[in-house]
Amino acid sequence: MNKNIFVFSFCLLFLCGAISCRKGTEKLPDSGQPEISGWAKEVGLYKNETPEQLYEKAKKEGKVVIYSIAGRMRNVKDSFEKQYPGVTLEVYNLPTNEVLEKISREYDSGIRTADVIHIKDQDHSLYLDYVQKGKLHNYKPADIIKHIDPKYCRYAMPFFMELTEWFYNDEAYPDGPPISSWWDLTKPEWKGRILLINPLDNHSHMCIYAGIVLDADAFADDYKRVFGEDITLHGTQNAGYEFLKRFMENDPVFISSNAELAEAVGIRGQEHPPLAFAASSRMRDRKDKGYALQVVSQITPNTGLAGLNTLYIVNEAPHPAGAKLLIRWLMGEADGQGPGFYPFNTIGGWPLRDDVTPVDPIPLSEINIPDIDRTDIYYKLREVSDFWLSIQQK
Repeated sequence: MNKNIFVFSFCLLFLCGAISCRKGTEKLPDSGQPEISGWAKEVGLYKNETPEQLYEKAKKEGKVVIYSIAGRMRNVKDSFEKQYPGVTLEVYNLPTNEVLEKISREYDSGIRTADVIHIKDQDHSLYLDYVQKGKLHNYKPADIIKHIDPKYCRYAMPFFMELTEWFYNDEAYPDGPPISSWWDLTKPEWKGRILLINPLDNHSHMCIYAGIVLDADAFADDYKRVFGEDITLHGTQNAGYEFLKRFMENDPVFISSNAELAEAVGIRGQEHPPLAFAASSRMRDRKDKGYALQVVSQITPNTGLAGLNTLYIVNEAPHPAGAKLLIRWLMGEADGQGPGFYPFNTIGGWPLRDDVTPVDPIPLSEINIPDIDRTDIYYKLREVSDFWLSIQQK
């Protein structure tokens, strides 16, 4: 609990600052990037340069450093260094909250270690609290973003999309998923058999639960479909909060990583395996590790908030040319075919470029993702975080 309280306190400070600076504001600015000035202008951060031009500069810098929420980022190191000899890629794999904490502490202390940040922006907080304040930059190469729907490019450099989904063991349940609704997770048979990452430790997950609260009407309707009666609230504001309350009363078990979640569910030979709420990209473990792992692809009222993975360059990054070169490499370069994107085009991950074919056979457009304004999540997040902490302590 001490760790949870520490992480929650950091997130609370982060959220309080964001809320106070935006009090009374209802809409985001029209531009996805503040006025270019200072360091970014001096180093030509937004200047159009070819990979060859960037490589000549990057060789003089010698390396590039990325903080990433994905363990797969380590798989990029070999291909990047092979393509660009003399430029070393240093990868730091960290959970979401640790990326936020580390970059904030370092930046405010005048330390510039990271060049590139890979993280999810579920509530526009990266844009509002970092890009708008000049701490991070949205470097968006024109020859790449012309292949991406503008709705994804407005506030960030979009990397790829993934979901957080419910996983089950299809060896133990060969006839299909044992649940079909989020409300099934509140039933007695799943008490103590639900695994997830504690949202107090993961900003992106807390955003998902904020989305549930904002989608309360859909959860109320789904409750009636599942149980045949209108929902009765027990001291909560709406059906979204009521779900979180009953969900917590069913004793979910907190696991620290998506890899551990996939293993706990997918190991073969289990008689009563648990369910896990994990990154959709863990479906690759079915092939790579032989797990009996499968997703609940159709769940009501919806799948939940989608995870937009984004890329940023840190203001005053020590290796700006290397940073630009790395972002281009991660995006698959101009034609989208570069191997830098290969580790991220997997089952459970969807490229956003129109010239890259997804590996996952289910189109993103066919998945029931709720249409929730991410700015609303930004405003609701502190309230939901406070509520989650209160029910977790009971």
